[in-house]
Amino acid sequence: MITNLWGVFRKKSIDEWALDYWLLQQYAKFWYRLLYRKVEVVNRQNVPVRQPVIFAPNHQNALMDALAVTCNTRYQTIFLARADIFKGKMLIRLLTAMNIMPVYRIRDGYENVKRNDEVFEKTTHVLQNKLNPLCLFPEGNHGDRRRLRNLVKGLFRIAFIAQEEYGVNPGVKIIPIGIDYSHYSNFRSNLFVNIGKPIEVSEYFSAFQENPVVGINQLKDRYASEISKLMIDIQTEDYYETYMDLRILFNEEMRTIMQITGDSLPERFRADKEMIAMLDRELTDNPATIKELDDRVSAYRQLLRHFRLRDWVVRKKEYPLTGLFFSAILKILLFPVFLLGAFNNYLPYRFTETRIRKIKDTQFHSSFKFVIGMIAFPLYYLPILIFVFIYPHPLWFKIAYALLMPVSGIWAFSWTISVKKLMAKVRYTLGVRKKNPEILRMQDLRKDITGRMFRITEGSNKINESKG
Repeated sequence: MITNLWGVFRKKSIDEWALDYWLLQQYAKFWYRLLYRKVEVVNRQNVPVRQPVIFAPNHQNALMDALAVTCNTRYQTIFLARADIFKGKMLIRLLTAMNIMPVYRIRDGYENVKRNDEVFEKTTHVLQNKLNPLCLFPEGNHGDRRRLRNLVKGLFRIAFIAQEEYGVNPGVKIIPIGIDYSHYSNFRSNLFVNIGKPIEVSEYFSAFQENPVVGINQLKDRYASEISKLMIDIQTEDYYETYMDLRILFNEEMRTIMQITGDSLPERFRADKEMIAMLDRELTDNPATIKELDDRVSAYRQLLRHFRLRDWVVRKKEYPLTGLFFSAILKILLFPVFLLGAFNNYLPYRFTETRIRKIKDTQFHSSFKFVIGMIAFPLYYLPILIFVFIYPHPLWFKIAYALLMPVSGIWAFSWTISVKKLMAKVRYTLGVRKKNPEILRMQDLRKDITGRMFRITEGSNKINESKG
């Protein structure tokens, strides 16, 4: 019998398997799968079993990065996170129940930094026990751009301390994990988790023994090289927005050039990585070309925002009015279904959205949405379900209604998005038919941008062929 919901406090070791953690993990996974429209994880086989393993993901989206590991592996992973997020009794309990331990920095006070000795001792025991992986974020804190930032040394120090048990023999392994979100905080966005090959700490142990600074820097550089391959890593500051826009605008064409026939997240990622590398080479060799491209992408971006359109709308010259008409009729007919989903979910959804407005760090928005949503939606569902179960309906109807409550919310959200897309198509098509000069300019800009990208691609291919 579970007498304490936060059973982590009665465990002899934080890395022991715990039923209450497993239940919390399954509950989180349920809401996690509702939050994201698509989640794809590749190379799970790269994680060795019953060995001292440190997961080392890139860090851009606060708590959601930890959940990307927890909800997509079978382990009860132990995390280290910066101590300043441990605020409030409820949040401390939740983080502790999720096997998250605080690590202290100088800014947390010198007296608190000394507490890291106890934390590091626990992490060493975790790696020695080989029951569950340890997870640290080598960037130290999260950022709002898709790039690898400066690495801190904590992970690598811990790895070498644990490696002392094995010496120069294979032992502790660092697993780089690339995490990429189609959008950091939007509901029903996509998530790609890319698990890299293990890095053997033993390969750098001799260098560490001779000179700890040299050993740590060598291991850090190796990790940086490996994780960069697994994530979207846009290092340019001046043209960051242009690179990001081209990921949307030119990904389909890039996949065609690369003869990638699929549309999965890994395949999109491959095309993005090749395109970013190609743009980086062009930026080095012909910076004027990238500057001209940036000018046109910026102008195109401004027009999209002005007309409240997305790139996918402008891909077509226009949309048939008959198709738009019948699409509108269908949405009107399905409006009652939308109302049911809105009744079942709108108030907790709205409550969750409004709570995050006071949070200045936008990278925490999705984390707070997720945590608040896991609590707010069930609390809202409860009185509705009590009424449904008291009312004399057949049992199958009551169970079906309970199961469909969150699903109806997703459907209502999808209906809302589809209406917005329809309105975007109508605005765009009317603009084309009226020969709105700004709409026509937007079309011309897109053609010009894709033409320039094709020329850059051809030039890059010729260079590669000559090198080959």
